[in-house]
Amino acid sequence: MGFIVQPALQKDWELTGNKESLQSVVNAAYALASRYDERVKAIRSWDVAINDRYSITNMETNFLVIIDSMCNLDLLYYVGYTQDDQKLIDIATAHADAIIHEILRPDFSSYHLVNFDPRTGLPQAKMTNQGWKDDSTWSRGQAWAIMGFAQTYSWTKDTKYLETAIRCAEYFLRRCKEGEGKWHHHMIPLWDFDAPQEDASEPLRDVSAGVVAANGLLVIHQSLQSLPAATAAHISSSTNFLDIALQIVSETLDLSYDQDLAAFEVSAKRLVNGNDVNGGHGTNEIQVKESGFEGLLRNSTTNWNEHAHRKYKDHGLVYADYYFLEFGNKLLRMGLL
Repeated sequence: MGFIVQPALQKDWELTGNKESLQSVVNAAYALASRYDERVKAIRSWDVAINDRYSITNMETNFLVIIDSMCNLDLLYYVGYTQDDQKLIDIATAHADAIIHEILRPDFSSYHLVNFDPRTGLPQAKMTNQGWKDDSTWSRGQAWAIMGFAQTYSWTKDTKYLETAIRCAEYFLRRCKEGEGKWHHHMIPLWDFDAPQEDASEPLRDVSAGVVAANGLLVIHQSLQSLPAATAAHISSSTNFLDIALQIVSETLDLSYDQDLAAFEVSAKRLVNGNDVNGGHGTNEIQVKESGFEGLLRNSTTNWNEHAHRKYKDHGLVYADYYFLEFGNKLLRMGLL
């Protein structure tokens, strides 16, 4: 829900004061909160999960929670604090705790999906839907964890969540660095850190995971900068999260930025005797090198799970483009550009 409304409607409210956009954001937060279950102490992510391996459709006996859900909590905190609704804040925090206890592993890697029994509140299966295997680490899921826990700390100021974000980030970066000397641009993550590669020199990546993680690293950096030096040193190692975030995005631009130019066309209906009806001048079509690629960044992988009904790899993805642009916006807000 947060993925849908915040990038457009929250920004519209903040930039233009459009009250209809604010109301849509508020409505979305309450709709999301309505999926919270007090017994599970989490928000239901999906109603069903279906692929060639399993079909989970009974909501009375199944309660599906995915790691991606960590990035929906920002919506609840935003509305909870701006509308002074403690219930929304409490739901978001309870959900974050459930993710720590049941989706994160002891080494701070993550499962993609946990199926709870809503009758008992206990997990009955831990699995994947978009990663390689149930016990592997899907890189975009790990990136969602980094971002989500960093955002949760930003709202709560409970260092437990900042420490969790840092531990998730350290795992992510350690797995990326395993590729150093094995393949080029090693800080661009594999689509799943444990998946076998058909071509070890050109492994299947997920650029979207990298830019999401880079955004989370910026939030971690800002949070550490705001703490007393002794507290920050206690929470974090000497890792320079800003430098690593910049390295990830630099490698992403080098490998995956689409540098083909799109064609510029003017509809013939808008032209009168070669002049634009709005006062401009031009011809029916100005030929520029055409690109068949519609995104900014290549090399994302939506889902390459062998049991998925629809499998997509090595393509453009809206998550990648959005978080790439948001990374630049964060740098501007930080005064670094």
